[in-house]
Amino acid sequence: MEISLNIRNKGTREFVGTVIKFFEQELKLKNSKFRLDVFTKYRMSEEHGMRGNVTKLGPKDLVMVVDSKLDMERLVLTLAHEMVHIKQYARGQIQTNKAGKPMYWMGKKVSKSYFEQPWELEAFSKERILANKIFKIIN
Repeated sequence: MEISLNIRNKGTREFVGTVIKFFEQELKLKNSKFRLDVFTKYRMSEEHGMRGNVTKLGPKDLVMVVDSKLDMERLVLTLAHEMVHIKQYARGQIQTNKAGKPMYWMGKKVSKSYFEQPWELEAFSKERILANKIFKIIN
């Protein structure tokens, strides 16, 4: 997977890059043909009610945006959650409608509330497991 980090703060850029590379390895995405652009957005949580987001822009182009004001623990958890979504796109588990909104899981149309969507259930169930692997290394 080709990864581009568009993060101004050098320390944050290096940390995010290391964490994403680790999750890329854990989720077996190394050989993926997708391209991932990563950005931070100041106060994303306050303005949009979310700590992170992944959007599919083209057939093989994904964009991840994370809140730049997250503490280290929340940042790692958010990166883990969003990387699970990257894995879902890379494996074709999740597909979007023409507007780019996730609508299909494993080829079946899904119209459920956010916390009941199968792609969110998987991301929430795996974020802590992935994050704990990083925390063990850091500590």
